[in-house]
Amino acid sequence: MFVAFQKKKENVCEYFLYMFQIEDIIRACKLNRQTIEQILLPKYPSEPAVQTEVRQWYFGLADQMEEEHIQQSGHLVSLTNKINEVLDFHLYLLNTPKEVAYQMQFAKVEPILAELRQKQDATQLSDLHLALNAVYGFTILRLKGSQVSKETASAISSLVVWLNALSAKFKEYETGEMKLDL
Repeated sequence: MFVAFQKKKENVCEYFLYMFQIEDIIRACKLNRQTIEQILLPKYPSEPAVQTEVRQWYFGLADQMEEEHIQQSGHLVSLTNKINEVLDFHLYLLNTPKEVAYQMQFAKVEPILAELRQKQDATQLSDLHLALNAVYGFTILRLKGSQVSKETASAISSLVVWLNALSAKFKEYETGEMKLDL
């Protein structure tokens, strides 16, 4: 929970990936409050106030997942809305003349995204959604100990560089360091 709040402030794309993982962990617990409490809560400080806050956060997410019918797959509406907000910001950057450095960074990953889109028949996914899914999938493969080709690792590394650049720009925007020219 504390990690999520910190990541949301510091690197919004890392926040998305972290929340994808949290959703999957809650699913692995079958959204069962007792299982969540037994498996996840012991990882946090034992102070009662902290335990209560963490419990409420996980239970609240599980409740939202049930209400939104994403027990098996999908993402929370609030998370999807934030992703779409960052996507809109990305599109703004692509169409802003003074953001040439960002546009060049994105141009480096466009062929990777095009290849991913073709391989996955993912014509409906935005570039941001596609990149997040690829990085998350790669992370899961690595956690499982699966072998990944050097080409795939290199492609994912390029996507991460772009996602970090997007996150840095978005942080500048959210903190008021960057003003939009509308």
